[in-house]
Amino acid sequence: MNSTRFIPRIAATVLGSLLCASTVPAQQLDSATIAGMRWRTIGPANFQGRLSDVVGIPGPSKTIFVAAAAGGVWKSTNNGVTWRPTFDDKNVTSLGMLAIAPSDTQQVWVGTGEPNSRNSIEPGGGVYKSTDGGITWKLTGLEKTEAVGRIAVHPTNPNIVFVAALGATWRSNPERGLYRTRDGGNTWQLVKFVSDKAGFVDVAINPKNPDIVFATSWERFRTPYSLSSGGPGSALWKSSDGGDTWTEVKGGGFPAGLKGRMSLDINLSNPNVIYMMIEASEATSGPIVGESSPKLNGLWRSTDGGVNWTQMNNYNVRPFYYSQVRSDPKNPDRVYFSSTSLQVSDDGGKTHRNTAQQVHVDDHGLWIDPNDPDRWFLAHDGGVSITFDKGGNFISAQNLPIAQFYEVAYNMDVPYSICAGAQDNGMWCGPSRRRSAQTSLGNWFTINGGDGFYAAMDPTDPNIVYGESQGGNAMRLNLKTSERLSFAKPNWQAQYKMWEDSIAIVRGDPLKPATKAQNTAIAALRVQQAKDSADLSLRFNWNSPFFISPHNPAVIYFAGNRVLKSVQRGANFQLISPDLSKQLTAKMDTALRLTGGITLDATGAETYGTVVTLKESPARAGLLYAGTDDGNLWKTANDGATWEKLTDNIKGLPNGGEVYVTRVEPSRFDTNVVYVAYDNHRWGDFKPYLFASHDGGKTFTSIVNNLPVGGPGDYLHVVREDPTNQDLLYVGSSIGVYASIDRGATWSKLTGNWPSTPVYDLQIHPRDGELIAATHGRGIWILDVKPLQQ
Repeated sequence: MNSTRFIPRIAATVLGSLLCASTVPAQQLDSATIAGMRWRTIGPANFQGRLSDVVGIPGPSKTIFVAAAAGGVWKSTNNGVTWRPTFDDKNVTSLGMLAIAPSDTQQVWVGTGEPNSRNSIEPGGGVYKSTDGGITWKLTGLEKTEAVGRIAVHPTNPNIVFVAALGATWRSNPERGLYRTRDGGNTWQLVKFVSDKAGFVDVAINPKNPDIVFATSWERFRTPYSLSSGGPGSALWKSSDGGDTWTEVKGGGFPAGLKGRMSLDINLSNPNVIYMMIEASEATSGPIVGESSPKLNGLWRSTDGGVNWTQMNNYNVRPFYYSQVRSDPKNPDRVYFSSTSLQVSDDGGKTHRNTAQQVHVDDHGLWIDPNDPDRWFLAHDGGVSITFDKGGNFISAQNLPIAQFYEVAYNMDVPYSICAGAQDNGMWCGPSRRRSAQTSLGNWFTINGGDGFYAAMDPTDPNIVYGESQGGNAMRLNLKTSERLSFAKPNWQAQYKMWEDSIAIVRGDPLKPATKAQNTAIAALRVQQAKDSADLSLRFNWNSPFFISPHNPAVIYFAGNRVLKSVQRGANFQLISPDLSKQLTAKMDTALRLTGGITLDATGAETYGTVVTLKESPARAGLLYAGTDDGNLWKTANDGATWEKLTDNIKGLPNGGEVYVTRVEPSRFDTNVVYVAYDNHRWGDFKPYLFASHDGGKTFTSIVNNLPVGGPGDYLHVVREDPTNQDLLYVGSSIGVYASIDRGATWSKLTGNWPSTPVYDLQIHPRDGELIAATHGRGIWILDVKPLQQ
């Protein structure tokens, strides 16, 4: 089906003049127009979304705060029955840790920058303080630390605060370490620095002797294809003079080898009891050789204030992502510790069990009410869960719209519906609007599990939807009949067997010795067999692109490291490209087998050398563009029969051109026009990169122009061309949405009531003139852009 059927008719003479134009005069969007445009959120909150931390005021207060991974700070004064966002006016999206001053609960602190170092985290922008109970916030500094692992406030003096600054995730930087303020954040002192590679991830103050402070440093580093958790900079440190001097904790049974992430808890009723979650190797030096479950990993305990240590168990799943430990404020033998699912022990950790039954997994934060240890709050990838009976029962309200969506699609219903994929919460579909002011949670339904990514909706049949989970596990679903078809990918086994048959024919009678000629022929066949097997060993990105052709709804394009095509709505895929990656074999091997550091974490999240953006020209069938995570850009004008490499035609890219091609957008008005956005934040570079070509990819020009450069989250995730106005472009960054009415010559932020949050995908509904933003922290937002389309 031709998608242009939905574009309003334009006089041929006017259309012709527009198609011939390659540039337009610079035109700034009118500020009054922008101010009058209001975004509307459609949720959903069925599964809430990923939280970094949770803290509360001890009972009888019912006040609680949560920090969303990329969705701001939220406050509740009724035990989570209702919430209000309080951080939406800040130009930073990623949230780390919270702390409330025990002696003045009006003072609340938040450290921006999520420390749980998965591959989709955003950078932070400093430490903020509130003096009015978390309603308004003021930046106090430490902007370059990028990630905060913990904040600890002195038990009786609210002006003394420690910040465990983890530092940059994707590069080395000196602005990390353990910071202290003695004047409520007016000034900061770096009281312990390890290296530009090792920051601090946890800090705890002895509640009965605040001169005693423990802190853990963590050496970790990410690349686009790997995580390395652990190194000589990781250690446990102790101060006995309020943080002026520090000594590394050694001996007494404490692990002596290389260590990774470590977290700690000092028991409130008996501070001699200290718990730690430790990631540790038996090796004391040399390159880290990862293991799936290192022997020294797990829960450790000291009963003499940190002099001697005992390993209580070996349970520590994915320490880089979880690693939270909290002991009961009134019972030092009862301890909670997080891995995939929260564990509890009543004997100091010797035995343990799952205490988070029937709630979302992947736990990151735990706050236990010191006045009522039966009441505690658990922050995880599905929001917050609340218990009033020590984990026997939970309330998991559906009232926090902080979903981290990756991609979004729409259909042509009236009103139109959307489907979108969310981090660790699958694929969800729902209406764009209802007669009431807001869409109800009951209107939303899930069609797929795991991590949700690309979605597609058949424009001719609203019952046909497509969804995807991580690693290219995509499917087609008929909502009316519940018929489901999983995408079957070509693999090497069938072709391998065919070669074996050929070899058997050449070999002949196996009871007779093979002749020289037979051995020569068989060796040649083995070479071909190995090559075919390698070519058909497909790699699929964590977020693998697929889409319905705008020219024929039966045609589906899909990509791993090679492009596939189906003409039967996702059945019988055929390969239509060679390996389009740079085939950086050492990096690909690391991504698939060796990533993680001390604790191996080869889950497929870092799979490298894959196509990550794929699009067909709406103006011409078979004209495809593909971009890879290692920087290649390709074009085929004949539906994959031949491919032209455009990589070297783009000048000015950093990192030798090994940059994630985050989105490619062919114009629907001119087959020679294409837009390409790059994202280099995985190499520690947060600047935007955006290019346009007006000659079919032979040359490219940067159209970044006045897009912001220099702050956290300036890098781009998506670029889109408006379906009715070829001069109108949109981009989504890790802060918000920008529009240009002159093809990128000038840009304006579409602010209105927009909360700062990463925008991973944008779609423009061609009939309704609405811009649909899939945010990675605040759900789905919609803006009427008809005023811009004129």
